[in-house]
Amino acid sequence: MMPGIPIALLFACILAGMTTSSRAENHLLFESAENLDIVIEFPVRTLLKRASKKPVLQGQLRYVDVNGNEVAIDIDITTRGRSRLEHCSFPPLSVFLNPDQVASTLFAGQKKLKIVTHCNNGSTYLRYLHQEFGIYKTYNLVSEYSFRVRMLNVTYRDIEGKRRDDVRLAFFIESDNEVAKRMGMKKIKTKTIAPHQFDAAQTNIFELFQYMIANTDWAIKKGPGTENCCHNAKVIAEPDAQDNWIVLPYDFDQAGIIETKYALPALGLGIRTVRHRLYRGRCRHNDYLDQTIQLFNERRADIKIANTPDALSNKARKSTLKYLDVFYETVNDPAKLKKKIVDVCRGA
Repeated sequence: MMPGIPIALLFACILAGMTTSSRAENHLLFESAENLDIVIEFPVRTLLKRASKKPVLQGQLRYVDVNGNEVAIDIDITTRGRSRLEHCSFPPLSVFLNPDQVASTLFAGQKKLKIVTHCNNGSTYLRYLHQEFGIYKTYNLVSEYSFRVRMLNVTYRDIEGKRRDDVRLAFFIESDNEVAKRMGMKKIKTKTIAPHQFDAAQTNIFELFQYMIANTDWAIKKGPGTENCCHNAKVIAEPDAQDNWIVLPYDFDQAGIIETKYALPALGLGIRTVRHRLYRGRCRHNDYLDQTIQLFNERRADIKIANTPDALSNKARKSTLKYLDVFYETVNDPAKLKKKIVDVCRGA
């Protein structure tokens, strides 16, 4: 025993250190704002040729740790997505990791990670990537119930030797499992969700956020077709809770603030372009509109910064700022707020 330290206090310090270490290990990957350099080795050509079938192939992920040592992690890798799977020559990816193998690495606590890729060649698609990354960062600003992201410098290495190394920007998205664990909650899996089951205040933030970025490609009542709820959203809640469920938005490539070449408004909404903002929030959440707008106003400067990363051209930056200003003009003008949001909410 260390001299002069009561045994109870010593055990308390050890326990606190173990708890802090455990928490840190589970979230190391998303605690840094720096780009992470990684190499992903897999049968690149085979995966791209069979992308639409979403094959699961084996590979390795490599990075250099803080001590300068190369770490190699075995992974399974596959393609994912819908619209991007159709339109991208290099589709978005998912990687699966062995929790035991990564326990003492930067990836501690990770089981599955989504990667948003460059999609296609050219500066336009690079802009898309930067802006979608900024949208995730924006939602981090208005809600702690959100997916964190980490920008990557990825070297894609074909283990079949049929393609040269390709170095690209991409980013990781935190898994819904990790968000739930971080917030002391669990994932919800269900076919449909009744509107009264959602946390009204948080859902109103979700709804106004989607309006701000002009995204209509989401649903939080049921999933598409026979799939589980929801579309481009995940749901988490306190263990055993039947209400106050939290909805987590993701996948923003259809948002009007980005205006990708392939983006189309959701069917049946009566709008011709994704640049047209349409409020799809529920009237039952209108009691929270004032406080939600106040939150967005308080974060306005940071929201503008998040949506205009340095990589954007001056033209793209000005266009984005102007688009955000229109949103703020709407929500801060009582007449426009009533016409554009209050009077068109769902359930009126």
